[in-house]
Amino acid sequence: MALLQRKTQYQSKVAPYEIPFRPAYELHASAAWAAAGLSGLSLGLLTGIPLSPLFISAGVAGYFSWNRYKIGQVYRQKLLNIRQNGGLWFMDRESANTVYQYAREHQAVWYGRGFRWNKKAAESMYYLLGPGAPLIEPLKAYETDDQGEFLGKAWIHALGQERDIFLPLDALKGQTLILGTTRAGKTRLYDLLISQAIERDEPVIIIDPKGDKELKENAQKACERIGAPERFAYFHPAHPEDSCAIDVMGSWNRATGLASRIAALISAGGDSNSDPFISFGWRVINNFVHGLLILGKRPSIKALRTLVESDPTEFVLLVLKEYVQQNNVKPEILHSYLTGKTGKVAEDIPGQLTAYKKFYREVLAKTAPSPELEGLIADQEHDKEHFSKMILSLTPLLAMLTSRPLDTLLSPDPKNFHGRILTAQRAIDQKLALYIGLDTLSDTAVGQAIGSIILADLASTAGDIYNYQDPKPVNIFIDEGAEVLNQPVIQILNKGGGALFRVFLATQTISDIATRLNGSKDRANMVIGNTNNIIVLRIIDQNTKEEVSKRMGKIPMERMTSTMGSGISPHPMDMNNGSYSEGLTVTDTEVFPPSEFASLPALQYMAHFSGGAIIKGRIPIVTD
Repeated sequence: MALLQRKTQYQSKVAPYEIPFRPAYELHASAAWAAAGLSGLSLGLLTGIPLSPLFISAGVAGYFSWNRYKIGQVYRQKLLNIRQNGGLWFMDRESANTVYQYAREHQAVWYGRGFRWNKKAAESMYYLLGPGAPLIEPLKAYETDDQGEFLGKAWIHALGQERDIFLPLDALKGQTLILGTTRAGKTRLYDLLISQAIERDEPVIIIDPKGDKELKENAQKACERIGAPERFAYFHPAHPEDSCAIDVMGSWNRATGLASRIAALISAGGDSNSDPFISFGWRVINNFVHGLLILGKRPSIKALRTLVESDPTEFVLLVLKEYVQQNNVKPEILHSYLTGKTGKVAEDIPGQLTAYKKFYREVLAKTAPSPELEGLIADQEHDKEHFSKMILSLTPLLAMLTSRPLDTLLSPDPKNFHGRILTAQRAIDQKLALYIGLDTLSDTAVGQAIGSIILADLASTAGDIYNYQDPKPVNIFIDEGAEVLNQPVIQILNKGGGALFRVFLATQTISDIATRLNGSKDRANMVIGNTNNIIVLRIIDQNTKEEVSKRMGKIPMERMTSTMGSGISPHPMDMNNGSYSEGLTVTDTEVFPPSEFASLPALQYMAHFSGGAIIKGRIPIVTD
């Protein structure tokens, strides 16, 4: 992958390979050579002896010694620049807008400043962590603040030549996984990426389980900066008076997709195809959805909950009556079935239902069969006790999503709801920056259910865009992604690129992903495998560190070894003997050691981008 390069004033020239931060021994040598040169020149003038070769040699040696001293100072100055302002990099809004504009013009995304982490940087790091550890001993003063809080090893970022990091937009099709512990900088990174997406005039959907006010405000300000405050939309169950409504059943091309959205709630991270309860629940919902469509009613979670919790007898009768009417049945034929042997039309609902079912099976099924209607009839005739057991997991989920205020926020009635009503498709068509707060801190189960069904809606919308529309970029940012992971998310990660869905999934550890996916490491690896870009801020989980280090790979690295030995002869007249030897060995070593991911300062990252580029970078705090 080719990274764009932008000339900046902070680049500096260094030697092709130097051990950074070592003491400036050359300063003394430079002074000694300069003194020798001056002495030689003075002696030559006094004695008349031509000592110019000595003077020239001393001058050349002094120059190279001084030059190496300056190189050491460059490394130290880079470290001081990185550590200024407490290790944080503050950037004014005007400068940020200039970089955003450059990125937009070159069809790229800006990821702050950094450098390629190559063999030279890796070898320098391993040397400084091993034999060269005494060289960075004085730098440990930079690793903690005045209160003793660990700030990280800032010297790691001083091992390369820093410049702006731009990633081509096409690389984002491969999706992005962001890993980082609390307060490592995920929100700031999201701010950087979201602001650029909004300024590219692309739709942005932010799913935030915990409700980060800063994340919401940054997106809103980005819309205001480009003169389009109406592009910002806000959803939050804790603030219904300020919230828009999201009709999660409002847009679809195939009715079966609506049932799949509900089934995604039951399955969470599991496999819906292998669970009979999930399959049965999907079938029940699918039959109810088709029944509502036959009646000309709009499917909604609220309507489905009512049907699931009540006796379906009356509903099935209404659907049968409407279906018969739609097929223009001759009244005399139908009347004969309704009157039966008694010659009177049954007045009770069960009696009428029996007549209509008989008519459908004996007459209408031969000319206008409906599998969905037959499924609806089968559900009505199913053993009541067994039916209740099979939908046991479905009932509480529907109750969660229709409790106040979600009964209007997720199942809005256009006649009664006077605020903004959105669907995933509308948000994309209007190029909105839609912030969705789930409030999982207050109610984890309900928040996760909201996130799951919204993501299921997005997955269905991605399929519709791929099949029926001209795809345009859609940016989806999922914070604390492990809390809302489900099968639709995996589908978006796997196949969303065809619909130009760019997914940014942030979480703290890989173990969180596996836990959400019913403890399945294989399914967690599937999520990770479907992300071509991985950005790692400070992480402390051992398993996550090892997996990320493995992802970045190994390189053949030269490691210096030294051997010393000594011995004493038993003969008193013999001298003691000793030995010392040095050698270089080439071994396959991790590009970045797992242990050091915990040493990254806040807002600094290691990244493995699409195409194999490994970047050491840092993120700014953009101030208005």
